[in-house]
Amino acid sequence: MERFEIAYAPSATTWVRLGERQLRQPGGNILALAPRVDRLPASRDEVSAIQRLYGRRASVLTGRDASEQALRARLSTSGTLHLATFGVLNKHNPLFSFVELAPSAGNDGRLEVNEVFGLGLSGQLVVLSACQTALGSGATADVPAGDDWVGLVQAFLQGGARGVLASLWPVDDRATAQLMEQFHRRLAVGIPTHRALAEAQRTLLRDPKRASPFYWAGFVLNGTSGTQDRLKIAMQ
Repeated sequence: MERFEIAYAPSATTWVRLGERQLRQPGGNILALAPRVDRLPASRDEVSAIQRLYGRRASVLTGRDASEQALRARLSTSGTLHLATFGVLNKHNPLFSFVELAPSAGNDGRLEVNEVFGLGLSGQLVVLSACQTALGSGATADVPAGDDWVGLVQAFLQGGARGVLASLWPVDDRATAQLMEQFHRRLAVGIPTHRALAEAQRTLLRDPKRASPFYWAGFVLNGTSGTQDRLKIAMQ
């Protein structure tokens, strides 16, 4: 990370499809949700920072307002979706892994893998600022690992996202808020996604209190990074 800017693809098939996808410009309009500010107090600071950085381009919802219904209503006009919340990996039935939103009429507040496919994503960057959101079925379960593991990252990519920033392990609330602020500080002014993440991670690395990889290394970018053409040349 100190020398390179890295992005991942769940499979070669997904990588090729992403290269063919019409992408939205990241850093444009952003929708940020923090439904559990009661239990994740730093998530309020996280989305407040997004509001400051993007100004009128940001739509920020917290607490009860951060529902799945609200997400669906605003998603079509957003280039970036940021969810600062809890992530739960269901290792026995990965189609029911979820990120937590606020419940509303007729909705339990769980945005599950099986529901992501029907969101109507159209080239957005999705930031899953929550625990273990990058893990799939083959990582911790008896479900055999295949070409495309079942999980939140794969669901969002196959559902139409341009890229997904997600975590590999349980993350620290406060450190994650700092990392995300640094990430969006760069994304908001047009720095490419993969570079914005690398620079944000390097910033925490230089902080003696956050230097341990536990605080910054868990987040990985999945999907297109803006380096697709260079990667194709390298493969040839």
